[in-house]
Amino acid sequence: MPNSSLPASDRRPFRIAHISDLHVLDLAGTKWHRFLNKRMTGAVNLAGMRRNAHPTYLAELLADRLRESDIDHVIITGDLTNLALESEFARARLIVERIGPPAFVTLIPGNHDLYTRGSLRHHRFEHTFSDYLVDEGDDRRSALTNGRLHYPFVRKPAPHVRLYGLSSAIPTPPLLAFGHVGKAQLERLRQLVAAEPPEVRVRIMLVHHNLHHRVGIADHVASLFDRKAFSAVMHDVKATAVLHGHTHNPHQGHLPARLDAGVAIAVSVDGPQLQSDIPVLGCGSSTWNHRGSLERARFNVLEIGDEGLERVVSYRLDANQGAFLPEHDDLLDKALGKRIDL
Repeated sequence: MPNSSLPASDRRPFRIAHISDLHVLDLAGTKWHRFLNKRMTGAVNLAGMRRNAHPTYLAELLADRLRESDIDHVIITGDLTNLALESEFARARLIVERIGPPAFVTLIPGNHDLYTRGSLRHHRFEHTFSDYLVDEGDDRRSALTNGRLHYPFVRKPAPHVRLYGLSSAIPTPPLLAFGHVGKAQLERLRQLVAAEPPEVRVRIMLVHHNLHHRVGIADHVASLFDRKAFSAVMHDVKATAVLHGHTHNPHQGHLPARLDAGVAIAVSVDGPQLQSDIPVLGCGSSTWNHRGSLERARFNVLEIGDEGLERVVSYRLDANQGAFLPEHDDLLDKALGKRIDL
């Protein structure tokens, strides 16, 4: 962690790695009748166009890379599993532990982690990762017993940084992958942000589904249904950035600044004020072997100073070297140069 005893000009940034969509596949011990639901279409997909699309060894390689680097915290924005099977959650848990302990990692569910109604009903994701969904020393019972009602949660990786984990993951019918956050989560988010201590300067919001429009049918069958309401609240709570998964190719954009007459948690001012643009960053899938091209696998690193987000660097897998190497160091500028039209 950066040395806070140093003068501000001498401190290195607080560095957060953003990975997503690992899609760990493990069918060990799975009985045939477990596929008599939405998993049937998922299995057909995995045997066809998604065959070997997310090699588990890439997730293990990435885990080692993050553990051995100068990263201060790691965020995973969902889809740790493929079919929400117990065997997949067990394997994914081992990979997350390989990255680091709960104090080092924050994660949220994706639609594949709630692939069936049974996975939602049994709180399978929360039972597997409950200690990664609360701060160290906090009571895990909310995550264990409340399931989706546990969200949003807040974590405090640094005194001036807050991470807010929301869940857009819901079970959907076959061939559909849409998401929904809902009014209850957004209202609780307002309350959590309003209770922050004054030293908080950076608020990173985590959600699985993307906010931007996608090409073709994906925008209709795999979108965030309430993205307009979600985006409006991002301004209300003065989000520093929004991180998402879901789209396997990386994406950068921003929610444009708006003119507000003042919001409940804002510092009191006279008259309207111009809110800031909010960067929205999707790192893509960190294990994406698209059509045999391992070099689609990526992750981002956010560099945070005392007052805000300063830089975002992307890393891409170099298959020849078997390592994730820097790709772009200007993703923040790219995001702020591309407006997201809701």
